[in-house]
Amino acid sequence: MATTSQNIFLTKKEKLKCCTCGRSVPKGHPYVAETENHKGTCFYCSPFTNYTLLAPGNAAMTRRSKKHSTLCAVLWEWNARRKRFQRKGQFVEDQAIEKARIECEQDQAIRAEKNKKAAIVREQKDKEYIVLFAHAIRYRYPYCPEKREFEIALHACEKYSGRVGRTANAKDFDPKMIDLAVEAHIRHLETNYDDQFGKGKRKKEIRSEVKGDILRVLKQWRGL
Repeated sequence: MATTSQNIFLTKKEKLKCCTCGRSVPKGHPYVAETENHKGTCFYCSPFTNYTLLAPGNAAMTRRSKKHSTLCAVLWEWNARRKRFQRKGQFVEDQAIEKARIECEQDQAIRAEKNKKAAIVREQKDKEYIVLFAHAIRYRYPYCPEKREFEIALHACEKYSGRVGRTANAKDFDPKMIDLAVEAHIRHLETNYDDQFGKGKRKKEIRSEVKGDILRVLKQWRGL
């Protein structure tokens, strides 16, 4: 039988109330509900007061501890920079964590070997994706300097960078994502953009100043 899972938000809202005890839930405090827009309870009125928070980072421990726990609550914290909630771990029973730990120790070597093989496959697929992204750049910008498409693709698709090449749309070779990657490259290598910092100008102002130069190069590289 699947474990019942709930959400706990370190809320970004200031006027939430527990539907059980009626007390206010201050901003940044745990609020147990489907979403922040649904009715919920404070942490103290939830069934998770005697549960333990298991930090994220170990997929096997996360999966197995949830399986062995009567209930599971995923903790979410608001990331203001990314403008979304991020997972900060899960509340599960102590006995569930212990069972998961024992299971992980028993098959650690097997999982390590599988992870090693999976990492090799991912690395190969990543290299293939970068090559395909470079070809997509060359197709859209046929007059781009020789081999420059690979420089752009490597930079835009760098792992964990959060750059445009890592977005879902880029992986579908969306022309807009390709344009953004090429534009960023031109901004840094074909204009004086980087030299303008430290001269009392704001980033937005500097970007506005070099916009015309970027558009000119974009047209040249597309043959327009």
